[in-house]
Formats: sequence, structure tokens, C-alpha cells
Amino acid sequence: MRPRSLRRRLAASLVLLVALIVAAVGLTAARSVLFPRIDSPNRVDAIVVVAGVADDRYVYARHLAEEGVADQVLVSQPSPGGDGEYATAISEYCADSAVLARDGRRIQIECFEPDVDTTEGETTAATRIARERGYDSLLVVTYWGHVSRVRIYFEQCFDGPVHVTDTPRPLSKSRKDALLHETGGYVKAFLKPAC
Repeated sequence: MRPRSLRRRLAASLVLLVALIVAAVGLTAARSVLFPRIDSPNRVDAIVVVAGVADDRYVYARHLAEEGVADQVLVSQPSPGGDGEYATAISEYCADSAVLARDGRRIQIECFEPDVDTTEGETTAATRIARERGYDSLLVVTYWGHVSRVRIYFEQCFDGPVHVTDTPRPLSKSRKDALLHETGGYVKAFLKPAC
């Protein structure tokens, strides 16, 4: 009788331990999605915009460059030449290079196709370009719910300082939808590194 009782206690302890670990990971992921750390560096070598629609991340990245944060803007353009409202908007944005800032600086906007149409694919392509160009620091622009996951991927792939920010006009995605989608992505980022 004792060995069976001991096995039950061990099994119950193991289940409790697994439940606590899952809860801790879930709470950490939820906090990171809902309340991400937002950066605002004074100067970086390049601003990277990860793909997205229905917010102002492209306009904001250009604004940051015009304010002197960087002279280079790298923009993820998944499947160039696609159709639809998003493809048209991104094509027009990419066609606006180079931009002349009010202080006379030339801001180069360069669009690139990600290795794969995912955040990981955007990260690997952007960091490869940054290394080839000798960039030492990056600022990545995305929407509020994506900040922590983008930070994880870029820190996995890029050797220099990585700063991540969201946009002043946030995406209208609900907190619940963002939490469900991004928490899964957040866990995936830990389990399957981009680089």
C-alpha cells in the first residue's frame, strides 16, 4: 500500500509542478504582450518596420527618421507585387525613397522581402541586411501587442542593441485577440528561436 500511496503523491506533485510552470509562463507571456517594454532611443543605425496593416507604423518610422533617429529605414515587404489594399499601400510607401528631411538629411527607405512571410523571416532578413551594411544598432517599429515577441526574435539574431517601439496610433486589435495570438507566438519564440 505504501508504494502506491507514494506514487500518487509523486504524481500529484508532478502535476502541480507542471501546472505552476504553465501558469508562470502564461502570466509572463500575458504581461509581455499586454504591457510591453517600449524603447525610444535618440539615435540608431537603422529603423526596421515589420509588416502590418491598419496602423501607422510606416508613417511613424518615417517620422522618427525625419526627427533624426536614423537615416536608414528598412521595411519588410512580404510578397512584393501582390494585390489588395495593403500591397498597394506598401508599394507606394516603398516608392517614396529617398526622403529629404527638414534639416536636409537624406533618409533612405529600402524595402526588402522577408526570408519567409513570418516575423522570424522578417527578422532573419533584416538582421542579415544590417550585418552586411555594418549597422550596430536597430529600432524596430511594430504594433503594441507584437513588441515583446519582435524583441525576442531580433535579440536572438542581432548582436548589437535592439530597441523596439509601437506606434502612437495603435492597432485597433482587441486586448483579448492580441493576447491569444501573441502569447502563442511568444511561447514559440522561446521554443523555436529565429536564429
